[in-house]
Amino acid sequence: MDDRPDPMRDSATYLMFELMRLARRTSVRMFPGRLRLPHMLVLACVARLGPMSQREVAAELRMDPGDLVGIVDALEEAGHVSRRRDPEDRRRYALDATEDGRLALGEALADREQLNEVLFEPLSPDEVRLFKDLILRVLAHHDTRFGAPGPCPPGHDTRAETGGRGSHAGR
Repeated sequence: MDDRPDPMRDSATYLMFELMRLARRTSVRMFPGRLRLPHMLVLACVARLGPMSQREVAAELRMDPGDLVGIVDALEEAGHVSRRRDPEDRRRYALDATEDGRLALGEALADREQLNEVLFEPLSPDEVRLFKDLILRVLAHHDTRFGAPGPCPPGHDTRAETGGRGSHAGR
């Protein structure tokens, strides 16, 4: 066995990557066949802000529109979202969460709470809060979606940051 220190263990990005892999494996083991995180993110976005176009969802979630297609197809096939012609622009489709989708989202959110309990079991509640606060601070530095919750300050235009839509647009 090699006793040399692993330089990757000093990399916060590597450790974050490994934590996400652990979260994915644990989630699949605990909740087989349930919504995966990318599906949950899209469904939550549409449930909260919909009806909205796929382009708007991609902009809101900072997701590649090509990656979104398969996720929306799977959500539609499962009956979690509906895709209808947008009455404001008949050339595009508007996505909206169905009642089944909202129920599935509620179950998925409960699953995530249980997953968090399992993953962060070695940490105290104060340590978990600190961990989340540190992650949010890093994210907020790079992405306005993770800043302080609440309405946008007067004069703050998020359209440039969200591909043309304000991130706090009322729907």
